[in-house]
Amino acid sequence: MCPLKVEQSTLFSPVPATFTQLKEQIEAASSILVISHDRPDGDAIGSAVGMGLLLRNLGKTVRVVNYDAVPDSLVFLPGSELVERPAGRSDAELLIVLDSAGRDRIHESVWEMAGHIPVTINLDHHISNTGFGDFVHVDAGSPATGQLVYQLARDAGWLMDAAIGENLLAAISTDTGSFRYPATTPATFHIAGEIAALGVDVGRVNRMLYENYPGRRVLALKRLLQDLRFDFEGRCVSVALPLSVSCELDLQAGDTEGVIDVIRAIDTVMIAVFLEELPDGRVRVSSRSKEPAYGVGAICAGFGGGGHTLAAGARLGGPLETARERFIEAVGLALGSGGSQERPARVIE
Repeated sequence: MCPLKVEQSTLFSPVPATFTQLKEQIEAASSILVISHDRPDGDAIGSAVGMGLLLRNLGKTVRVVNYDAVPDSLVFLPGSELVERPAGRSDAELLIVLDSAGRDRIHESVWEMAGHIPVTINLDHHISNTGFGDFVHVDAGSPATGQLVYQLARDAGWLMDAAIGENLLAAISTDTGSFRYPATTPATFHIAGEIAALGVDVGRVNRMLYENYPGRRVLALKRLLQDLRFDFEGRCVSVALPLSVSCELDLQAGDTEGVIDVIRAIDTVMIAVFLEELPDGRVRVSSRSKEPAYGVGAICAGFGGGGHTLAAGARLGGPLETARERFIEAVGLALGSGGSQERPARVIE
């Protein structure tokens, strides 16, 4: 069987594809490629591996591909070994793109591998999603793509087991800040309960996610807190990670996850910013806000990035301190502080 190709006139419709349409496409395909964004986090890996296991249960030939390896902190997830690096050209009938707001979030080598697949499903929860693909289901009201994968599987009547549930719980938990972020909905808690009922050891999942850090991750946090900087009377806090420190500590993907949540927890802070110098000279910016009135999604969009109102990111040109000044200047405007002219700053020594 082959997936049901839509007519070109229906592509990029503002009306999202329904779960029924996604189910039809998935069940009609015999071979499927699943991909998610580079530098994958818990939602990207949990969604992709959870989807891969679901598809295997349906008897599909499945490959799960990411440009980057699974972070050490997530290799405990059952099925994480399914994730492979891009190689060659896929002859799959269907491409499923998860947790990726735009094509630019995924390395060109992955697109080269997937470039001849005739039908693409785009399943995501980022409000900044560009609407690429043939069947687009973007629900910005969902706190995690993992929640959407679960809802799709439940609506489709597909078999779920503890291994799938563990991946989807990790996806939901990490993207909701362990169910603390405002985007967490009553449905999220209900779904978490249904996942636990699959036989998932919730205590073990939480321990592996939040109490199993390598020493280098704590050392990175120590170094970053030495650079802690407050602006705008403490309403903005930022830390910056030079490439030299990443190399010195041999930091791996995922080692800086959670840093921004530590500094965001400071009582005066409205916006928290984490900047990381990359090997190519660019600077990766992650930002979080406590209030929709000071949305970081719009700030990051101004630098060509995006995400959510309260959590967003961007890539800026270096050097690191110049990027920091530029981004904090924009934060100041969002906070109504008048930019650098009225920006008291202090660095914690």
